[in-house]
Amino acid sequence: MRASAIPAVLAAILTACAQPEGLPGPTSLSQQWMFGIERMQGDPLPQLPYTNRFIADLAAMPKVQVVYIGAPETAGLFASWSAGRLIVAPRLRAERSCMTVTYTIFQSGEQQRVFGLIIPPPPAGVESDPACVDRAAGAFYQALVVQGL
Repeated sequence: MRASAIPAVLAAILTACAQPEGLPGPTSLSQQWMFGIERMQGDPLPQLPYTNRFIADLAAMPKVQVVYIGAPETAGLFASWSAGRLIVAPRLRAERSCMTVTYTIFQSGEQQRVFGLIIPPPPAGVESDPACVDRAAGAFYQALVVQGL
């Protein structure tokens, strides 16, 4: 299976598991959101390969605008977004997991809540860092859908 197909497959599996039998669940966010992604902890400068991969994976999801908030020009875009916003702090290979994600939800300019998500390692075998990032992006997006955002 191609790595780029992993987020879509994971999203379909998680949706099927999260909904009662016979009731279709949502497959995308309910409104447009802006995600401000922080630099992934330990990601090598100046390329930021894993941060950029996470951004690209999330940008491919429906109803999402994604910016890197570690640069002034894109941080300004994030700050000026008038609809719902999330600040996302990903950590690759944290706490013996594939990835941990802490995210803060802002609505109407006000901070609402802070959440955390742990993407566990695969049940068998070793997963490359790029595959982990792809899988984590899909799982993170699907968790937001299930959360009702």
